[in-house]
Amino acid sequence: MTTVAVVNPASCAGRTGRSWPEMRRVLSAAGVEVEERLTTAPREATELTRVALLEGCERVVAVGGDGTLNEVVNGFLAADGTPVAPGAVLGLLPSGTGGDFRRTAGIPAGAAAAAAVLAAGASRPVDMGRITLDGAATRHFINIADCGIGGEVVARVNRSSKRAGGTATFLWHSLASLLSYRPRAARVEIDGTAEEGRYQNVVVANGRYFGGGMCVAPGADLADGLFDVVLFGDLPRMRSLTGIRRIYAGTHIGEPGIRLLRGRRVRVIPLEQPPLCFEMEGEEVGPAPATLEIVPAAIRVCVPC
Repeated sequence: MTTVAVVNPASCAGRTGRSWPEMRRVLSAAGVEVEERLTTAPREATELTRVALLEGCERVVAVGGDGTLNEVVNGFLAADGTPVAPGAVLGLLPSGTGGDFRRTAGIPAGAAAAAAVLAAGASRPVDMGRITLDGAATRHFINIADCGIGGEVVARVNRSSKRAGGTATFLWHSLASLLSYRPRAARVEIDGTAEEGRYQNVVVANGRYFGGGMCVAPGADLADGLFDVVLFGDLPRMRSLTGIRRIYAGTHIGEPGIRLLRGRRVRVIPLEQPPLCFEMEGEEVGPAPATLEIVPAAIRVCVPC
């Protein structure tokens, strides 16, 4: 299998770039030979991926964090969800702040163990999400998109140092955001059924984890053709602060003010200003209104046997 590694040297505060020579040696030792393509600017990983696939590459390995993975994923699909190279496989060599998608997919964090997964070559189809902000370009995501306090947390994380590691960084900024964030009014439509309310966060999940290890959608399945939509209502601030440990444990569903719904199409329309703002996979996207749709079996992903 011809393999291109798309490497984001800036990922994880530059650690990925410093670690890449050793990671490449580990890949080679596992029998995985790669052609490397290093990014030099934001969004470049999408174009590098698309070019590699059009050149006939059979597998693209994202080397970096969830943001790098998101950029690589967007290189696999056209805006309408059409595959650039049907049958091509996505691989992951985790080296970033969050590492949330790999948790759901069962991909180990260590370079040697992740290289062994790539060497084994097993893969399976997984769904993806498509998000279109009104008046903006369509983008895809493989893990989770959310709007509300999640967007605020990601904005804070992206402005800060990540030297403390993913879990500590996201936890600190989650707690800081909870102290100041005010839930906002919005209309949420899921497969045509609508409701209005005040929301702290609207989570549209394909995978289970976000925020550096929070199990926000514990029942999400990467291949069931549905989003798990977790609605956090107008929760009291103190209960939000004390309840964050339940989100890490995945035991928050069904608590007062927290509901789980499922569907294929989600639309979020703000009813006040400032609107809820979206993030996906650690990247700021922009404000609602937005439409999110599931793309079933959109991509094959290298996973443990």
